[in-house]
Amino acid sequence: MNRQFMLNFLNKKFTSSSIKTKIELFLLPLLLLYFVYYLCSIYVKDDLQMKSNINFDEYSKKEFNESFLDFSSNLQDYALKNQIVIFNITNNKKVLFIKAKAKIGDIERFITTIETLNNFTNITFFTLNKQDSENYLFEVNVDLNKFYIKKTEKQIIKEIKPKIQTNNEKSIEYKINGIISDYAFINDTWVKKDEKIDDFKLTKIERNYIVLENENRKIKLELENEDYLKKLN
Repeated sequence: MNRQFMLNFLNKKFTSSSIKTKIELFLLPLLLLYFVYYLCSIYVKDDLQMKSNINFDEYSKKEFNESFLDFSSNLQDYALKNQIVIFNITNNKKVLFIKAKAKIGDIERFITTIETLNNFTNITFFTLNKQDSENYLFEVNVDLNKFYIKKTEKQIIKEIKPKIQTNNEKSIEYKINGIISDYAFINDTWVKKDEKIDDFKLTKIERNYIVLENENRKIKLELENEDYLKKLN
């Protein structure tokens, strides 16, 4: 009822308005649309002009001219301050090979530091292997042969983290050699149901298999030891 009343009121107001007012009310939305279009066209024009001013040939000719000794020393200083043990750094045709050991979080930050160090660093190879309960051995190739217009640090971190997690998961193989009640003998360690091994939780224990889960994966491990199964029978 109130809505109908308001509509009738507005209709009467508009009908009784002067021609000038009606024209203004009609033109106002058109002017607003034109203003938005004008601002957008200026933005697009500036963006295109900025891109046209970039001399890609000039960037393609840029070379990494810093001392490799200084570059390696900077990485070693960073590693020393962040609990990263570097075993080896070698240079072959502007491609650095790094072999080191650290915790997974420190490795993520180290890789991000390398990628954001300058506009030449490009990681072309990365492997990760678990050494003990906390530390991982990793190898990295850093190519310094080309100049890159880098993404922001946040974008780089977003891209690097899943790659490291994927390598982490691929580097570990789980084997089960025994099941007793709520315990499973996984990789030479007795793990109780609902406890964790690495970042996996033991969620299910059956007579001849178990299930390990984390946020990204579910692993089913089957007990294949026939002698062990015969003893259970």
